[in-house]
Amino acid sequence: MNKHMGNMKLHFIKASTQGNTTAFFDDDVSSKDYALIARYAMDSDYLAAEQVGFIVAPHEKNTLMRLEMAGGEFCGNATLALAALAVRRGDARTGDDIVLECSGAPEPMRAIVLEQKGASYHVRSSMPKGATIEQANFIVRGKTYTGGLIDMNGIVHLCIESDEGISAAEYDRLMDALIERTESDAYGIVCYRREGKGLYAIRPYICVPAEESRVYEKACGSGSLALSMWLHREGAGDAFDIAQPCGTIHVDIGDTDYITACVHFPCEGTMEIE
Repeated sequence: MNKHMGNMKLHFIKASTQGNTTAFFDDDVSSKDYALIARYAMDSDYLAAEQVGFIVAPHEKNTLMRLEMAGGEFCGNATLALAALAVRRGDARTGDDIVLECSGAPEPMRAIVLEQKGASYHVRSSMPKGATIEQANFIVRGKTYTGGLIDMNGIVHLCIESDEGISAAEYDRLMDALIERTESDAYGIVCYRREGKGLYAIRPYICVPAEESRVYEKACGSGSLALSMWLHREGAGDAFDIAQPCGTIHVDIGDTDYITACVHFPCEGTMEIE
């Protein structure tokens, strides 16, 4: 997109995965324009989306759809929403094995819409393999934060346990430290507390540098997965319910990891960029 092109009208579908909203665009646009379109779509005057993805032709012949996130990152919740969209559009049916690609994931994922009720879809999807998990210490302004550092290739998460939570300033300082130490398409600070056996509550804070965005997400699939990987390594089990600010994401850790959540589609239409 450039200055002489004038106004551009783009078709969008907005999906909500446990309150975490993705604006999907299926128009033929240049990847050079992804970040600019995303900044509009995330603006409160436009779609107020928490993240933005573009539906493009898949790389592999046996894949139904491919999703390119605006920052090139991996997004678990957007992957769930893409599977729901495939059923919504009639490209797949409830119970089908839906093979999907997403930026930041080295291999396709396999998703299934378990149940559909009206505009609501209960979706389960495999998640990318090959994450690295380690304990890390971050010293910020004289305070030491110890937690799990999970590099999922397309996004890096730092999981910090805190019963009382951390302040907005601490979130930003930790994000700055995480970006300085690691290299990724996206970053997450996942502050969590234990709520009971297998139940944990999080407040995820996500940064996508290409979009110049930092967002307290209402739900985060990759953050929930990262936390579950860390807890599993620490011996806490292999099935977790991760309470988000706006719902719960279920995670199963095993030879293949899965996340499960509900998706609905609040609106669809045209976004006009000047």
